[in-house]
Amino acid sequence: MEYLTVKEVAELKGCSERYIQNCISKGKLEAIRDVCGQNNCMQYKIPVSALPDELKSRYYGQIRSQSKAPPELKTEAEQKPKKQHKNAVKKTFEEYSQEERNEITLWCDILEEWQAMRSQYKKKTEFDPLYCAKLKIERPDISVSPDILYRKYAAYKEQDWDGLIDKRGGWNRGKFAVNETLWTAFLWYYLDERQPTISECYKNMLDWTADFHPELLGSMPSERSFRRHVESDVAMYVKTYKREGEKALTDRCSPYTERMYDNIYANRTWIADNHTLDVISSDGSSRHRLYITAFQDAKSGVITGFNITENPSSQSTIIALRMGIMRFGIPEIIYLDNGSEFANYDVGGRGYRTKRKYKDEPAPANIFKRLGIEARFAQVRNADAKPIERTFRTLKDQFSRAMETFCGGKITERPESLKRIIKDGKKIPTDSIVREYLKVWIDGDYNMQAYCGREKGYDGMSRIEVWNASIKTVGVRLAGEAELNLMLMRSTRFQKVKRNGVFVNISGEKIWFYDREETFRHLDEEVAVRYDPGDLRQVRIYDKDDRYMFTWHNADVLLCDYIEENMENVRDAEEMKRSVVKYMKKSSEELLEGMSEEQRITAIDLKVRKAYERSKDFHIELPSRIIPVKVNEEIAPAAAANSDVLPVTIDYSRINRNLQQRKDGNNG
Repeated sequence: MEYLTVKEVAELKGCSERYIQNCISKGKLEAIRDVCGQNNCMQYKIPVSALPDELKSRYYGQIRSQSKAPPELKTEAEQKPKKQHKNAVKKTFEEYSQEERNEITLWCDILEEWQAMRSQYKKKTEFDPLYCAKLKIERPDISVSPDILYRKYAAYKEQDWDGLIDKRGGWNRGKFAVNETLWTAFLWYYLDERQPTISECYKNMLDWTADFHPELLGSMPSERSFRRHVESDVAMYVKTYKREGEKALTDRCSPYTERMYDNIYANRTWIADNHTLDVISSDGSSRHRLYITAFQDAKSGVITGFNITENPSSQSTIIALRMGIMRFGIPEIIYLDNGSEFANYDVGGRGYRTKRKYKDEPAPANIFKRLGIEARFAQVRNADAKPIERTFRTLKDQFSRAMETFCGGKITERPESLKRIIKDGKKIPTDSIVREYLKVWIDGDYNMQAYCGREKGYDGMSRIEVWNASIKTVGVRLAGEAELNLMLMRSTRFQKVKRNGVFVNISGEKIWFYDREETFRHLDEEVAVRYDPGDLRQVRIYDKDDRYMFTWHNADVLLCDYIEENMENVRDAEEMKRSVVKYMKKSSEELLEGMSEEQRITAIDLKVRKAYERSKDFHIELPSRIIPVKVNEEIAPAAAANSDVLPVTIDYSRINRNLQQRKDGNNG
């Protein structure tokens, strides 16, 4: 393709170069920006094909006047091979779009017809204007001239299909003439997780260029050029990864696992999650947004159980599960989120949230195990793991948007009338109305909507009809209300029985449970406590082998204020303690009831009796051989003669009287 400089076009038209530059900047004249080989500066180049017909005729007229004879096509043997640019790469026919292939085929037909008719003339160049006139009549949509025919035919012989395509209006689409250093600097600022705007990146790139390559400032492309180039030439995965992170790259650009529903059936898998309703409601004292905890059947898409609450919690999960089981039976697997309301040790287990110190610690059977349900937790930070999110989007679009106090999930979705409605306060629905409306909508609308799965065998059926059809092939697991209440009771970790019994921690406060006749018998034993948060009057006690032991009642009588003003509460607490002591004494005495009074002898009596009986057999046997032992000094005569020793008499009565007088004197 032939290009002219701004100066050459200005001379051809007979105007100033400034006028041509203004035409280019306003889009009246097509041009590309390219680096000049002489000074490495950017300059405009205008393709000859983009010039008006008058200027093209004038340009080719100047070329003819410079040659001795009109340009005739040479044979392939006579024609010298043109030097191709070392970077020129010919595209194959299949690399073009369908529209471009049609245009190439059209020009091939025209050129072949032109050559066939031209060969019948002796002076072939005289036929060329005639053929152009004929072609303008037959195909007025094609701009043709002898010069165009010559250029197209040259490209046809070289199989340069680019030369057969009319690229006006898009001849430079996708091209971006900019220094690679500048583009790399721009990407350095643009591909950042803080997601700066293109305008800000362009300004930063200008400052960077001024510091490191000031010589490139004169040839700097416009911001619009960078913006266009970012949209067309920076791959989506690059922008997603560098500006939004690895999670966004995985969620939006990586391959995803196709879920197949052929091998699952109703109640095989339920999916659980929470959703914030985009509706403002009131409880009479404050305005807020309620939450819904929902379970969905993976096979049919039916919402099996749900609970609407002010705060998502594990208890809300249990209530929603109980509702689903009472209506649809017990599932085999429940697919759970990793929130604390689901990953709870006494509901389905801690899953990925299990702390290292608890991994090997024995724990009581949780609710899912008692129901025979397998808990599976979604992979952390994996958006594809929660297909129930699509259900919540349907709930938002079809239910929440219908409410007058719809507030949207983000500020851009919030209606302008909401501020006025809240200020007026008359149209704000109560929590009870939202609960009632949503309950009716789920069963009467959503579960009755058409099945949206991929299984063609269920086309034309509603979600509930799919569930009904699928459950017939496998049956349903059901539990009575009494048994279900027991299996759905919350459970504490193993704890030792204390002096005040066992406790349940509710909102950070310990609630104690006690039995006057049994608790003291099991002090320091490890037990698990099952309880119903809706009825804390009593709890059930289980041993470490999950065997039921007792039912103990609330010990609120032992709770008194630090300074209790109601003495009746103090008397009740003291009376309970006395009764427990009485039971402990009585229990201790009962251990000795099997012994008669004659059998109840003390330990010293038992020892003396035993010693007395054995003393009868005690005697000393001296041997016949006796070895005398004598003292080595003389015995005093007085001691030897007993007749000379005077008798001594001791008056004990006098001694006692004197002792008593001394005591009385000290006391006085």
